[in-house]
Amino acid sequence: MLEILEARDPSETLIYASQSEVSCARFIEAVTAAKQWLTTQEVCRLGLLLDNEPAWLVWDLAAQELNLCLVPLPTFFSEEQIAHIVVTAGLTHIAFNDAHAGLLEGCDALREHALAGDLLAHCKIRQYEPVKKPLLPNDTHKVTFTSGSTGTPKGVCLSSEHCLLVAKAIADRVLQDKPRHLCTLPLSTLLENLAGIYQTWMRDGTVVLLPLAELGFDGGRLTSFESFIGAINQAQPNSMITVPALLMALVQAGQAGMPLPNSFTFVAVGGARVAPSLVEQAAALGLPVYEGYGLSEAASVVSINTPSQNRAGTSGCVLDHLKVIGEQGELVIEGPLFLGYMNQPDSWGRTRYATGDLGDVSADGFVQVSGRKSNLLITTLGRNIAPEWLEGELFASGLFVQCVILGNDLPYCAALLFAPNTISDAQITTCIQTLNARIPDYARVQRWLRLDSPLTVEQGFWTENGRPKRLAIANAFTQQLTPNEDSSEHTFRFLVEYEF
Repeated sequence: MLEILEARDPSETLIYASQSEVSCARFIEAVTAAKQWLTTQEVCRLGLLLDNEPAWLVWDLAAQELNLCLVPLPTFFSEEQIAHIVVTAGLTHIAFNDAHAGLLEGCDALREHALAGDLLAHCKIRQYEPVKKPLLPNDTHKVTFTSGSTGTPKGVCLSSEHCLLVAKAIADRVLQDKPRHLCTLPLSTLLENLAGIYQTWMRDGTVVLLPLAELGFDGGRLTSFESFIGAINQAQPNSMITVPALLMALVQAGQAGMPLPNSFTFVAVGGARVAPSLVEQAAALGLPVYEGYGLSEAASVVSINTPSQNRAGTSGCVLDHLKVIGEQGELVIEGPLFLGYMNQPDSWGRTRYATGDLGDVSADGFVQVSGRKSNLLITTLGRNIAPEWLEGELFASGLFVQCVILGNDLPYCAALLFAPNTISDAQITTCIQTLNARIPDYARVQRWLRLDSPLTVEQGFWTENGRPKRLAIANAFTQQLTPNEDSSEHTFRFLVEYEF
């Protein structure tokens, strides 16, 4: 990656940061200094606990140049999750700043180093004595952790070669000329790292890099709608990567009459199933939204829609270096994949991976994802239903902050819903009736429960990266949605105040 940057005009702006602009020459000089420090200190495995800022990218490329193992540490992980990674990944050093020092309180450091130099002076490095050396496949240069539904992080091992292969495949497919890309996901998110930063630089573009708080985030959650929209309007980007919740924020802003930039040429959305109606609403506002699909084991991106290859209702066409097939309803990927899971040698060296995602692939390579195999609901009437399908449709209405569909041990689908106080029960009823009118009868939502407060991480119902812990939720709420023997009603609302 650094070789690509070295070929550019040294005075050209590479990064628009919160308080300054970073030229190619300035950035490369900082990477050189970081490489020297890492070499002098004999760093083996470097953790990276930083906000969205130039220093994150400096350490990333320095480690890449030295073939070091880099472990991004999500700032939205808990202190316990960070401590788990430090131990299991055998980190020898962690680069961090004071804002995130509290996440390292559960880790005993040998010493702390202060740094000097442009772009790095605010960083500190803590050195650790690994309890044991982790088992890593050869050529592991990046380990990305996903919390999953259990909240226990699992390390996916990737090579730099694979990461750059995927980034180039995206750049060649999207074909943007010198794009201006706004990073709205944490850089610790592999998708933003590869499909955002790398592929933008491969097309001679620039990135706008703002601290997550300036974008309106508190940890992993968007808490300031106004800050998010304001930052986008100020940045005037050509490209951006979103998840369905962020796309919904954009759509709601436009529908409310708030100004949106007309600079966009490519807005990617992924990370969860996207309701086609949400993409349609975005298009009606002039937002060029393109859905994609991927997973960490394939270095984040498997397929993507683009302006030249776009099919509504799908997650796009498979990238050229991969093959995706459907086997008994499950998507299976063949081609260059991750090296394996950290500390799990039996997972190493795969060229074929069963994703656990339900879906299908058309004859010309367009992927359609319906949900997770492990999340599949089986009603007492024997119907199999992917909850993500219904959740995506309800979420696309713009009424809800959280939607969770239950159906196991029930004769129908039921919904747990949290909506702002400004949304009335009548609006929710109308929304569900509208949905039910356009889906098969076996999938219709026949009961719903409106929560007085959202499900949280602290309650054990939500993961730190924003996904429902479905088993815990089902155990807590299924009984309240079970039909009464003396009731003939099929659609009604429960008013409850659930105590934890």
